[in-house]
Amino acid sequence: MDRLAALRALDILDTEPEAEFDNLAKIAAQICNTPVAFISFFDGRRQCLKARCGLDASHNLNDDPVGRRAVLQKDPFVVPDLTTEPEFCDRGSAGVGLRFYAAVPLTTRDGLPLGLLCAADFQPRPEGLPPPQKEALAGLARAVICQLELKLAHKAAAESEEFTSRLLSSSDDCIKVFDLQGRLRFMSQSGMRAMEVSDFQQVEGLYWADLWGSIAGEEAYKAVEAAKSGRTGRFQGPWKTTTGKEKWWDVVITPIMGRAGRPQGYLCVSRDVTDFRQTEQSLRKSERRLRTLIDVMPISFQAPQVVWFCDPEGEFTYFNDVWYDFTGLPRERKPAEGWQAALHPLHKEHVESLWQDTLDRGDSFEIEMPLRRSSDGMYRWFMVRGQPLKNEHGSVEQWFGIAMDIHERKQSEQALKESEERLQLALKAARMIAWELNPQTGLTTRSENSLSLLGVMPDSDRTFMAGVHPEDCGKVEGFLQRIQADGADSVEYRYVLPDGSIRWLRARAELAGSDRIVGVTFDISEQKEAEDEIWRSANHDTLTGLPNRNLFQCRLEAALAHARQTGTSVSLLLIDLDDFKDINDTLGHDAGDALLQETARRLSTMVRGCDTVARIGGDEFALLVVEPLKLENANRLGSLIVEMLRQPFTYRKRTLISRVSIGIAAFPDHDGEPAELVKDADIAMYQAKSQGRNRVVTYSPDMRRAIEKRVSLGRGIREAIANEEIVPFYQPKVSLLTGEIVGLEALARWRHPEKGILAPDVFGAVFEDHEIAGSIGKLLVSKIASDVRHWLDRGFSFGRVAINLSPAEFGQPGLVDNMLRTLDWLKVPASSFEVEVTETVLLGRNSSNVSSALEQFQQQGIGIALDDFGTGYASLTHLKQFPLDHIKIDRSFVRNLESDSDDEAIVAAIIGLGQRLQLQVTAEGVETHGQARRLRELGCDHAQGYLYAKPMPAAQLAELLERWSSVLVKPRPDRSWSGATAELQGSCTSP
Repeated sequence: MDRLAALRALDILDTEPEAEFDNLAKIAAQICNTPVAFISFFDGRRQCLKARCGLDASHNLNDDPVGRRAVLQKDPFVVPDLTTEPEFCDRGSAGVGLRFYAAVPLTTRDGLPLGLLCAADFQPRPEGLPPPQKEALAGLARAVICQLELKLAHKAAAESEEFTSRLLSSSDDCIKVFDLQGRLRFMSQSGMRAMEVSDFQQVEGLYWADLWGSIAGEEAYKAVEAAKSGRTGRFQGPWKTTTGKEKWWDVVITPIMGRAGRPQGYLCVSRDVTDFRQTEQSLRKSERRLRTLIDVMPISFQAPQVVWFCDPEGEFTYFNDVWYDFTGLPRERKPAEGWQAALHPLHKEHVESLWQDTLDRGDSFEIEMPLRRSSDGMYRWFMVRGQPLKNEHGSVEQWFGIAMDIHERKQSEQALKESEERLQLALKAARMIAWELNPQTGLTTRSENSLSLLGVMPDSDRTFMAGVHPEDCGKVEGFLQRIQADGADSVEYRYVLPDGSIRWLRARAELAGSDRIVGVTFDISEQKEAEDEIWRSANHDTLTGLPNRNLFQCRLEAALAHARQTGTSVSLLLIDLDDFKDINDTLGHDAGDALLQETARRLSTMVRGCDTVARIGGDEFALLVVEPLKLENANRLGSLIVEMLRQPFTYRKRTLISRVSIGIAAFPDHDGEPAELVKDADIAMYQAKSQGRNRVVTYSPDMRRAIEKRVSLGRGIREAIANEEIVPFYQPKVSLLTGEIVGLEALARWRHPEKGILAPDVFGAVFEDHEIAGSIGKLLVSKIASDVRHWLDRGFSFGRVAINLSPAEFGQPGLVDNMLRTLDWLKVPASSFEVEVTETVLLGRNSSNVSSALEQFQQQGIGIALDDFGTGYASLTHLKQFPLDHIKIDRSFVRNLESDSDDEAIVAAIIGLGQRLQLQVTAEGVETHGQARRLRELGCDHAQGYLYAKPMPAAQLAELLERWSSVLVKPRPDRSWSGATAELQGSCTSP
């Protein structure tokens, strides 16, 4: 794309022949003594000939493999005989019949190849192209590039000149250029028209002061001097044109800077502002007349009015005397100063905001504001009206307005508003009816507002029970009976209005006589709705509308209690959305909400009315399935749910797929207490996620025991960290070529006070915990660095010490800084260490953090090793992507190296890959001399395993290093280093 863009900018493709390029092609043929020479350019799909010598139009070089190869070379590309080259012998030079080919790439200054300068022959030249001819051909290639750059420069200059010409012609201003001596050297056509100059030669060379005449005063001299010193100058004044017409000019002078950064002349732009100045003067005269009229105008209004003027930006330029008398502000102060002091502090910000908004709109306005009266300090309300005065272009030149005292009217409005509010409150409070019932005859008399509240006429009738909801008739009858028995009572019930709508009512009444019950009834529908809404909000999820954790807990307790009484079953399914956080992070929380709502909808369609679907967490749902379904039915339901939720749905043109992990527990199969049953289902769901997610797992007691064991292990390992029971053991890495110890691997061991030395296969699960992994890492780094410092002080040679880093440690902030700080504190060089990571680390979610940390390690001199290579899913891309120095062949490939040809092929491939990528290769798990010998034959660098030594503590390793060094330095004449290794092996049996 870059090449095509450059060629388009040069406008060189598919253009007519040019003599300059044709001559260069002919010179190339003469220098190289060839019948053929050409200049071509590549646009990505084809090779376009710009100049040719010895070729005619029938020779097509579009499909030319030689050219496509040559254009990518940095140096001249010479092929003595194309027919002998396997790459080109079948196709030659696109069928042209060329045998000898010599080409130089045409490359821009920034290294972008554009095409070729080529000399060719129909006969082979075994001797190739002599060096003098190569140099000459390369020189001609540079000449072609120079010709292209010259072509581009000419094009840019022409465009710049055309742009400048159009720019000058589009301006109505008078544009002039003076040299540093003040002599006129240029004047635009618009300037000649404005100054009425018919021929530029009439004024060319005139001194600027002579040209301007009367306008050349002190301000003009200052403006010119400012331009000469590199600044901008400006002045205004009248000047007559060559015909004697006087105009008023606004002149701006700017320096014209040279390459050295010094002025080499100055540019003068003069604008004819005669009409504007006349308008401005007329406006000022009109304003003076208007102000005079206002000042002498008699006060003919009931309340005095403030008259004001302000500029387009809202700065006041005039107030009449009423303003100063009312506010007490001094008349000698400018009108724009201090007017905000008269505003009420509580209304100041609001009034200023309204003021600015109205000014921005540019329309007439009215604003009410309270202003302080100086005589008594009282704030009175004013109505401020404003009208814009606009010029012929529609722009506001100034504002005119009045401010009128409306305080009494404002008080009346406020009193009326308060009265209306009280009336509304009274009407709202009167939303009740008074009634009287004769229990003997059933006659009821109601107040006048019964029609509006209940739709019942206030006349006497026997319809007291007519509108009561059928389900609440018993409640109302009981209410009347209790009144006659106890003297007073109240009741809440539903009432059916004539239009069929239902309202909640509350009635209170007392017995006023044997035949008289007096009471009131008022509407409590809103209260009931509020109570229902409060209950629903407290017991339902706002996003999905499902029951929340509180309501689910109540229903679970009720279901278990009922199942214990009736001997039935209860099944609990906990459902967790897999990778829900990824959807929120990539598509946004609105997509996550849509997924939760869709999940709730689908789950609700899969259960019966007696079952419960609830959302109990962010992306966690629960299903409560009651009788008669058993545990096996719940398992089948869980599988159906997995399939149902896996079906995709579309949200805003994006397809979302939901995968879930489900844990199932049931009563009486498992626990009968609500908390324990939930814990069982949660454990099963955790197992579903651990087994790969998107599956259903039913709880078993073994799962709980495994979790309790893991919790106990975590508690024990935390105590071990506090007691510094986690220690490093070291296993040497040996050179297969020299037998020297070239490195050590530090392995974590738990020095258990009761069980002895424990390896990571006992406690390795704790490394999944980020906090524990970080604490173990810090403790081991400190102990390893201390051991290394001790060995260095004793003069031991042991290469690099490898420290294993778990995936969890890469999630810890400051991993690199903490390790380097420890090494620096113990004065241990970083070059004595390397870090080992597994393929799991490289392929994890934090791969970007891993890459950054590894690069920081490598920059500090710490080596990077990839452990257990070949057992994971890392690809060759990862070997290039991450900064690796060392790969370690997993022991599973070394174990059967001597007997399994497949393992040998894999090992050989890994060794060859490491050699080509210039990486050290170490084989792990070497236990026999045969394995070591075969690895050495395959070219492996180092070996590590029980053949040489088992992992051992630091003190024992020091002894090994000393003995190993003495055996290698002074070997017996009849022993190889392999024999020395065998001798040492007997003493290196540490666990």
